[in-house]
Amino acid sequence: MKKKKITTLVASLALVGAVAFGATLAYFTDSDNATNTITMGHVDIDLTEPNYPGGEEGGKIENVVPNQNIVKDPTITLVDGSEDAYVRAKIEYKFDGQDMPEEMVKELEANIDVLSNWVKGEDGYLYFQYKLTSENNSVKLFTHVVIPEKWGNEVANKAIEIKVSAEAIQANSFEPTRNELNEIVAWSYEDGTAITPETYKAQ
Repeated sequence: MKKKKITTLVASLALVGAVAFGATLAYFTDSDNATNTITMGHVDIDLTEPNYPGGEEGGKIENVVPNQNIVKDPTITLVDGSEDAYVRAKIEYKFDGQDMPEEMVKELEANIDVLSNWVKGEDGYLYFQYKLTSENNSVKLFTHVVIPEKWGNEVANKAIEIKVSAEAIQANSFEPTRNELNEIVAWSYEDGTAITPETYKAQ
């Protein structure tokens, strides 16, 4: 795959982060001066949390207590008209406005029910193992979070932020990197360079 491979999509905080690519590539022939036009497709996803009680982006849930079960269901959906795509997601955590301590991250991640068919790569992304298509166009990352019951006064009156971001890449003419178990664990060019998605807004 050449490094001009089209990559798109960034969405965060479990709200719509739809992005698309549309372009035209033309060339001329010497024999008849005809114009042959190839119109590029696009990849377009939405990231939503249909049942999150905090509401819209940045929505807060107040007075949370240890062992509380919070509905949080980040859902990636392929938008109508999009090309088939592979998707991946990343979960990031903040504690009182700062990066969450590693021990707290481990405790919280143990209480997040990441669903089947997601595999975590060494780059920290969770990779969905199948394509999203027009027939199967939606997938949830998880459905709820349980606040660790051992968390006590050290978290009282503190803010905990769980940020989910999603990215997609065209499935056609692209082969994800797989491990020895044939699981998707990375997106790379043929030379092994990691693919960095570009954000592109629909025109």
